[in-house]
Amino acid sequence: MNRRQRAIALAALAGLLAVTAGAATPAAAGARPAPGGRILYLEFDGSSAGFGALKSVRPDGRGGQDFGRQLFWGSSPDYSPDGARIAYIQEWSIRSMAADGTDDRWLVDGGSVPAFPRWSPDGRWIAAESGGAIVAVHRDGYAAGWVNLTNVYDDLVPAWGPAGRRFATATMLGIRTYHADGTSARELAALPGAYRLDWSPDGRSIAVEALGDLWLVAASSGAVRRLTNTPRVQETSPVWSPDGRWLAYGRGPGAHDPDFPGVTTDPVIWLMRRDGSHRHSTAVPGIPSSWRPAV
Repeated sequence: MNRRQRAIALAALAGLLAVTAGAATPAAAGARPAPGGRILYLEFDGSSAGFGALKSVRPDGRGGQDFGRQLFWGSSPDYSPDGARIAYIQEWSIRSMAADGTDDRWLVDGGSVPAFPRWSPDGRWIAAESGGAIVAVHRDGYAAGWVNLTNVYDDLVPAWGPAGRRFATATMLGIRTYHADGTSARELAALPGAYRLDWSPDGRSIAVEALGDLWLVAASSGAVRRLTNTPRVQETSPVWSPDGRWLAYGRGPGAHDPDFPGVTTDPVIWLMRRDGSHRHSTAVPGIPSSWRPAV
């Protein structure tokens, strides 16, 4: 191959690489990460302070499932650790059903209207808020076990640590942790307006909704880091992905109301990385409450 032929060949190769790079760059820039599993959520027609339709969906917004139930906002349904069952609140009752909506069971009626049911990591217990305290019912119902875990009457939402040895609660003033039996209360972090929360699968961080924004609290030290700062937007109900790399949350217009924390109009489910990057809308209307591997 002479010098002229070599130059022509190199030019052709450079042109091919340019075309390939040009085609790949927009795709890479526009590509969105695709975490797995299913997200359980309530879809609201208007204000999130009312009743919503219980549904589930894949994180890419496809594969929607409608359970045909209208539940109040505090019902906050939760997948069991294996994704096979769903705990939820209906009126005064804590209930559970299979993940496909069948085998619906009454478990217990709360002394006060219960809210925010959460499965323990071993799948044996469901903790919930009732009258400002945290209670727990056995997965097989009241006859199999029922306990009052706390009695301070300002614990609003429970979240289990991944090992099941501790759980955290939001108190509207900050984050408190307990041993699994409700003893050894510890004021972990001061965070005014703290409400819905979720403990990360690796045990290192607790994601918290407070004053319409999202925060991370270090589970060991209580150090607080802000993830979002949106004065005219409510960002609520952070939920960890099964692998702990992502957070799903509700996002919608509105200002913080201390009497109705996290209330927004026509919220949409958004996703972001645990460091706050890669924020994007799923275009799914609603507020997430649980995220588990698909079954």
